[in-house]
Amino acid sequence: MLVHNRPGIVIPVEPNRLLPKALIIPAVGVAAVSFGVVAAIGRDVANERTAGPLDRAAFRVADWVFSALPGVAEPLSNASRPPAMITVIVVMAIIALWRRRYRVASLCVLGPVVTAGVNSWVLKPVVGRTHDGYLAYPSGHTTTLVSILVVLTLVVVANAPAGERLKQTVVCGAVTVVLTAVAVSAIVGLRYHYLTDSVGSFFWATGGVITVAALLDLLPGTHPARRLTREQAYRA
Repeated sequence: MLVHNRPGIVIPVEPNRLLPKALIIPAVGVAAVSFGVVAAIGRDVANERTAGPLDRAAFRVADWVFSALPGVAEPLSNASRPPAMITVIVVMAIIALWRRRYRVASLCVLGPVVTAGVNSWVLKPVVGRTHDGYLAYPSGHTTTLVSILVVLTLVVVANAPAGERLKQTVVCGAVTVVLTAVAVSAIVGLRYHYLTDSVGSFFWATGGVITVAALLDLLPGTHPARRLTREQAYRA
């Protein structure tokens, strides 16, 4: 969608949306499926205190991999630790503010913070699954990491040309899965979480960030190119 602001000047409205209109229905579908997976796994592991068959198998695989790569698991796990993730969030927000993309900056902060907060204060107590005496499902480490990656994916896809969005979605989605798998392998190998904790958190973060983005899109905003005109707040 294009808006003519002054003679000879055409302003693209869509790039200021976190979820372009053409992606709203697919995004809602992804979020709905994601929340459904979170609920299904949560029901299966509710109040459990031990590893299930899949979790035990994942421990064995992780042990086999990292026995061949000694000393690698700990550095890999740093990607899911607070100092690294907070640094990435701050850098993303600063870049968005510098570009005057205030809605993107809000998503960079609120996406990870809201999903991690709801996870810690609502989902974990409700499900009640524990690992070494701590509430474990969904994994907070993986939730925050994936939420950052989903934010980046949404920003890339929303700003891609309409004909390139499917390709960009596939590429960014594949990168997100690979990076998450690498980090989760270390988390599981070090016995910080069960595999199912991280699988649930992957879907929780995906649905959570999409929901935050949709809510931010409901707020009135002003495209940077319109700052000097009388045409103010519009939903873009």
